[in-house]
Amino acid sequence: MIKELGGGLFWQAWYPLSPWTINHKAKSCTNPWILPEGYPVADPDLRLVCTAGSGYGSAMGQMDEGRADTWAKALWVLALVLAVAVPWLGTDAPQDDAYISYRYAEHLVAGDGLVFNVGEEPVEGYTNFLWTVLIAAGMGLGMNPEWLGPALGLVFSVIAAILCGRLARRLGASPIYAAAAMALLALQPTQRVHAMGGLETSMFTALLLAGILPRVLAQRTARGDRASGIWLAAAALTRPEGVMVFGLLELADAFAARRARVGLATWAQAMLTRALPFVLIVGAHLIWRRLTYGDWVPNTFHAKVASDATIQMEGLRYVGDAVLGFGVLLVVAPYLLLSLPIARGARALCLWITTVFCLYVVYVGGDYMPTFRFLLPIFPLWSALACASVSLVGRGEGGGQVARRAGWAFCLLSVASVAFAHSRADYWPGQADRHADLLAVGKLLDEVLAPDDWIAATAAGRVPYFARRRCIDMMGLSDRHIARVEADPEATGALEGHLKGDGEYVLDRRPEVILFLRLMATPEALTEKKNWVAVARRQAFSISESQIAQSPRFRAEYICRSLKLQDRDGYMNLFVRKGAPVGAPLETKE
Repeated sequence: MIKELGGGLFWQAWYPLSPWTINHKAKSCTNPWILPEGYPVADPDLRLVCTAGSGYGSAMGQMDEGRADTWAKALWVLALVLAVAVPWLGTDAPQDDAYISYRYAEHLVAGDGLVFNVGEEPVEGYTNFLWTVLIAAGMGLGMNPEWLGPALGLVFSVIAAILCGRLARRLGASPIYAAAAMALLALQPTQRVHAMGGLETSMFTALLLAGILPRVLAQRTARGDRASGIWLAAAALTRPEGVMVFGLLELADAFAARRARVGLATWAQAMLTRALPFVLIVGAHLIWRRLTYGDWVPNTFHAKVASDATIQMEGLRYVGDAVLGFGVLLVVAPYLLLSLPIARGARALCLWITTVFCLYVVYVGGDYMPTFRFLLPIFPLWSALACASVSLVGRGEGGGQVARRAGWAFCLLSVASVAFAHSRADYWPGQADRHADLLAVGKLLDEVLAPDDWIAATAAGRVPYFARRRCIDMMGLSDRHIARVEADPEATGALEGHLKGDGEYVLDRRPEVILFLRLMATPEALTEKKNWVAVARRQAFSISESQIAQSPRFRAEYICRSLKLQDRDGYMNLFVRKGAPVGAPLETKE
């Protein structure tokens, strides 16, 4: 299997771009994208790429070959350093949703299955099956998911950066510009926030790139097509968007076959080679999902996706802000330069994927989290396309002056766009302290609640994970009922990607404790406020919280209690159902 997949994901990413492989003077080369000049290949575009790659100079002016080789190696090493350093130094705290996956993984290791609440009807409140199973495997070996998740995210983030550089080479970039694509990706604000956030985004990005790379070869092979199908199947099990990308690639192949007048039998045989492993793997998981959860899609799909013009406008703003942050010219240039002959088909294929992926994000409405997490999977494509397009400018006779100017303009534009993106990125300051507060809340709840008590929370990750109690997810990711109520973009507390809630349903389930996200940990006890209900109404974060705070039942059935947090400055504030013996309160207010 390892041989079939091209030696493994990391080796596939590392070897073709390593400094020891970037040697254009080699007499022979096993990598078809770094070949000596004049190597006989079938595709003229590939021959141009090989010739251009062996020259280096046109990409950075009239630089001699020795200096170009040195600069390429130095930039390659710098890009790897950045790919590690930016997430390592920039991540303040893990994402709350990561702890939802950890909760499912913990229950799986304990023998209770992939469930959110033990003893309840299974609900697929995660969107990252393969990531959750990988975390569970580590937990089964005694690893702590709190460091395992970020560590895996960093590894996959580095792999994604290397694969981005390899993709840039296949799109026509010189080795220097391929390394520049890696650096451009590594410096994006989204890498700082999400690479080590404990979620599957980096893993999905790496698998997606591994599946796309065999499709942009000028000389496709059956082994490469099978590997592509397996990598994309793994991506689809990591995030559902992998199915969409596989479909886009198949549509592109069908269109190319029609233009080339390929016979139906030949096309069907090639398509079966690619599709069979994908269909077997994804199909098996789909059947398991249906049998386990009674649905064909994750519960998170129902919770987040809704067809509404207001939602699509939010999604359009989300994508527009991402393009503005990445650099409008860097995104638009590949479209304008698509007519350049080298690797034109490969560049068109990547543009096709990025365009439809952006439209998909517009449709689902984007996300409320900072730095455009939903678009991270196509940031490597944007980086590779931008660097390859600029690298191709001026290639050929008399193009040295144009190439030199294009190179300097690209450098200045990249630096400016990265600086601009970081300057306007919302990093949610104070996340480390907030993370510590929520962990303290969860651990304190574990001490003061009875084993059978229920909690209701908007942040259904950290607090339920450490409280180890059954939980009503008030945003609906892990709650079948809330996920299927009608979305209301105009409701108080509506957030991008979280437009559903049902406060009366939560009150009907009579949880012992209700937690409001902005109030569960505060510097002062909420019970010291004259009117805690009014404070709850002002501080409601989600639709469910807002509806609960507005309901007369809330004051009639619940009281406010505040407990001093252990090892933290501040108090845990919770709304306790009357008559429920929850801990010894600092103060109780009716």
